[in-house]
Amino acid sequence: GISRHFRRMTRDDREFSIVVFGATGDAGRAVCRYLATKQGARPVKWAVAGRSKAKLETLVSSLGGSSAPSVLLADACDASSLLRIAERATLVFSAVGPYSRLGEPMVKACLVARTHWADITGEVFWVGEMEAKHGEAAAAAGVTLTSLCGYDSVPCELSLHVARKALKLGARHSELLDAEAVTQLNVPEGGGAPAGTLLTVLTALGSNALGLAKGYAAFARSNDESAALWPVLRSMLGSLSLGWSPQAGCFTLAHFMFWCNVPVVHRSFGARGANPLRFRDREQLPMPAAWWNLWHLLPALGLYAAIGLALPLFYLAALLPPLRAAAERRLAAYSYQGDASSSFAVLTRASCGKRAVDVTFACPGDPGIYGTALLAAECSLGLVDATRRGALAPGFTTPAIALGDALVDRLRAAGCTIEAKATQP
Repeated sequence: GISRHFRRMTRDDREFSIVVFGATGDAGRAVCRYLATKQGARPVKWAVAGRSKAKLETLVSSLGGSSAPSVLLADACDASSLLRIAERATLVFSAVGPYSRLGEPMVKACLVARTHWADITGEVFWVGEMEAKHGEAAAAAGVTLTSLCGYDSVPCELSLHVARKALKLGARHSELLDAEAVTQLNVPEGGGAPAGTLLTVLTALGSNALGLAKGYAAFARSNDESAALWPVLRSMLGSLSLGWSPQAGCFTLAHFMFWCNVPVVHRSFGARGANPLRFRDREQLPMPAAWWNLWHLLPALGLYAAIGLALPLFYLAALLPPLRAAAERRLAAYSYQGDASSSFAVLTRASCGKRAVDVTFACPGDPGIYGTALLAAECSLGLVDATRRGALAPGFTTPAIALGDALVDRLRAAGCTIEAKATQP
């Protein structure tokens, strides 16, 4: 197995603190822009990695800033090239997706090289599969693999971390914590979806349903085979209905990534010994100001009808090989650069007995590119700092479990608003 071939290099010997693998994709470029310009007076030494030297050099020349990266070549299908870059890094941040198709070879390289890993996957089923296969090897190697470091699922996970602390819930907490998170988007330019996200959805829809379910259950149980899945399923079902949010003052529906955020929040909350939990992940229902006027409501209804028609077509494309190949070709040519003028906020109300708290998590940038880049880069920098302090626990984990309050402080310093205040339950 992997554990018999660990390299005996300490992380103090590493040439680079962070290697960004998949640096020329939409999300990878955004993370590189952030690391090049936002690190402050004491930047870490870092590198970009990918298949095309020309594209990487073009990226580096476009970055500016005071922290220029080195260029490394590696291919997700070439294990020896992955090991070479993993051996030179304290942490590999991977933006190469879909992770269920391309992620495992670099995970294996990091385990052999004793190198930490971070990613921005939303594929919780893949994380569960990787933990089931490589969790023991990661613990033996002292390697920390931190997934879900972007919009999926830092805002929700960290909001519940802050709420738990504000309510002073300890390890022996036995009362039910009821929480609802409502995401509000401010996207003046109309927004868009990263190509990697669309390709991930296409890949998941065309995958073996039983395999996805097994990975999902493995993640939700967090290696505890006796853990009940019902609380997670209850939270997912509770996220689905149309409703009204008192804390956000708007109508809400299920957040489009609730299927990812709900198990992450349950896992993170349970890791602190604070159970049980009922959590609903929702987003503001886009409505015109005069929603009661049918003429103003028609555009919103048209949007929902178009989404409803598009989803079956997308699923059909995932199942039929000719349509799937055509869709993948279109996505290969598609690029979404993000919108720095956008922002998003997650408003969470958590109540336990007679106590309640409202948590606001606001982040600049669109969720898919600029916001995710900020969150992922700060998670990666925080993991490197925790490595220096000897404060990382090995194994598969999530950002709030791995970094906790240190990540809250980093994100506040980076321009995010993270606040908690007492309210009426």
